[in-house]
Amino acid sequence: MIKFFLIFLFLVLNNEAQNFKTNLYDYLELALRWPNSFCVTHEGGCRETVPQYFTISYLRPRKREGPDMQYCPTPITLPNSTIETNKKDLLVFWPDLSTDNFIESKSLWRDEWKKFGSCYNMMPDDYFTNALNNRKRNDLKRILTSAGIVANGNSYPTHRVLGSFRRALGVNVNIVCEPDRSGNFYLAEVHQCVDVSGTIPIDCDNKARGCEDDPIFPYAGFQPDQNLN
Repeated sequence: MIKFFLIFLFLVLNNEAQNFKTNLYDYLELALRWPNSFCVTHEGGCRETVPQYFTISYLRPRKREGPDMQYCPTPITLPNSTIETNKKDLLVFWPDLSTDNFIESKSLWRDEWKKFGSCYNMMPDDYFTNALNNRKRNDLKRILTSAGIVANGNSYPTHRVLGSFRRALGVNVNIVCEPDRSGNFYLAEVHQCVDVSGTIPIDCDNKARGCEDDPIFPYAGFQPDQNLN
């Protein structure tokens, strides 16, 4: 009888622990950055040629209220096999903008796992797969181009930029803007929200951070298109 009671107690406690872990956060936030905007604000920190499409900055668990989640205690480390398995996609969609050397880039992905992946309730393979799949689902640059938001020297109202993503994606996103030395605001990042499973897009707050009422330019340091594949 005692044996069965202990087994029952273990199952209950294990289930509660899993529920607690699952409910640590409310949704996931995928930040996609325009590489040139990043390089404008990080002078000397970028390689000579960077992608001319939106790349992953991070995937992080988020609470709707409460402190940011990062560097959570976990015994799970990022295995080299996860990086090697996803090598092609990581170099294309989640590149290290400071180097195009694959070996040197591994420190970026390891740091991202330690900072944000450690708070994720799945294994490293799932963390990177979900981030990459969500990035590959949509071409944000094509969405802007289709909405007539192009690099032609004109600025655009933030509500038009947010609206173009809403119409194309079916959900709201958030955007982040950064100024150049002349005080012009450029689109730096697009933040997409995903449910806790990491697979279903959900609404973000439809906000523009850093450029609430300012017209913005879509691309800093725009260069001719480069193919993803």
